[in-house]
Amino acid sequence: MVQKLVLRNEIVKVKGRVKVITVKKEDFDKVLKTVKLRVLDKEYEALMPPLDGMQKNTIDVNGLASLIQQYMSFMNFYHGNSQATPPAQMVLTTSGGIVTLSYTGSININSQGVTVYLQVFQESSNYTFQYFYIGFDTTNSSYTISQLELYASATSNGNSGQLYTDLTRIAYTNASFTKTSDSYLFIVWLIEFQNVPSYLVYFTPLLQNVEGIFTYYSQSGYTIYFNNGNCNFTCGGDCPSAGCQFAGQSDACGFISYVQNNSVILEIPASAPIGAGVSSAEMLLCVKTGFNSIPSISGSVSTTVSPPVSGATFYVAIVTITITYVGS
Repeated sequence: MVQKLVLRNEIVKVKGRVKVITVKKEDFDKVLKTVKLRVLDKEYEALMPPLDGMQKNTIDVNGLASLIQQYMSFMNFYHGNSQATPPAQMVLTTSGGIVTLSYTGSININSQGVTVYLQVFQESSNYTFQYFYIGFDTTNSSYTISQLELYASATSNGNSGQLYTDLTRIAYTNASFTKTSDSYLFIVWLIEFQNVPSYLVYFTPLLQNVEGIFTYYSQSGYTIYFNNGNCNFTCGGDCPSAGCQFAGQSDACGFISYVQNNSVILEIPASAPIGAGVSSAEMLLCVKTGFNSIPSISGSVSTTVSPPVSGATFYVAIVTITITYVGS
């Protein structure tokens, strides 16, 4: 007999904020400032406009669902695009047509582009990932804008080499402003994955950025343990288990993702026989995520659910991670 159980139903909030700045060319040096960003205990400098006065945007849930689906495919199965995808792009709808700002590594005079900076900080056992997308047009062009769109790509480096998701729209907003030939344009877009528990970092897409912090499959994975009442019920213990093992095995790594009620639902099923006569169903999720430039992040969570159905011989645990995209 099979009983469907929910291990956890987690919510990771992803929020977006955007700001548009136009300045006279002579005021260029007054807008961009060198700021210090942190990736945990690692500090670096970035050239950015001020962040005050940022407004909400609309998160493209369907776009993020596609990005998450692609990301989990190469995290779990090593399936993905091995051809380098640009980290970011901004598409501006103007009165004269479409203006596309493509990724560049830095902000330059008389050019157009987008650069991306990452900041990661930890509070207790939770992590927040902040992505600062800086779009710019320092050419003599002039136009009036009605809508802005942000495209991003996630990536990871593992046993099969570097893999990338497609460049996917993740946010957009209506806008009303004019760039003149004697002014410079800057667009600051902040995308945040907020308060992510350590055991959900593995399931949170890592977007491309100038710091190049990528996960490694050989150091990353998750395991779901089932307590049969006669085993060591700990991470690395001998209880019946299923999942993407830390050694890089890809057994029982299936997942389902879909959009529901303005959220992306990611379901990771796993099953293992735990024997008859168990009075309660206990499960333990253990996760480790490895990086090439910051320490690995490990975490776990356990739960006890209602007593199993009488006579059952094994149970199917459904791990449901719900990512809610908040924006307007």
